[in-house]
Amino acid sequence: MKVFICKMCAHIEFSSAPGTCPVCGAPQSQFQQNDKVFDESAEKSPEGGIKHVPVITVVADCKLIPEQNCTDILVRVGETLHPMEEKHYITFLDLYLDNRYVSRVMLSPDMYPGAVFHLKSTGSKVSVVEMCNLHGYWINKADI
Repeated sequence: MKVFICKMCAHIEFSSAPGTCPVCGAPQSQFQQNDKVFDESAEKSPEGGIKHVPVITVVADCKLIPEQNCTDILVRVGETLHPMEEKHYITFLDLYLDNRYVSRVMLSPDMYPGAVFHLKSTGSKVSVVEMCNLHGYWINKADI
């Protein structure tokens, strides 16, 4: 899989670099290809998967917007909860629907490493990319 990373905001795009970054608006020239970015993170922290891989729960019956066809995507970083400290924390969670970027949640050490996304779009698979300030990018996917 081809992976392109925005040098300005660390956003990832799959398959090809976009004309402009959907997160920060940087031009295509600011994207750098690195198809091994997830492997590099796993090599940096071989035991880190248990604290870094996003745990995804799909809830087809949305509680926030029940009058619409809404799907909740609940994300928690790590089977064992990732620490959120000044020196070691998750900076963001990006959600993709069928490899198309949908949304970003920014995190800080004052927050827990998790988020809820309320999808009105339909698709077959969600992916969540998370960025740890020390151990890099991690990804997980789930069918919806």
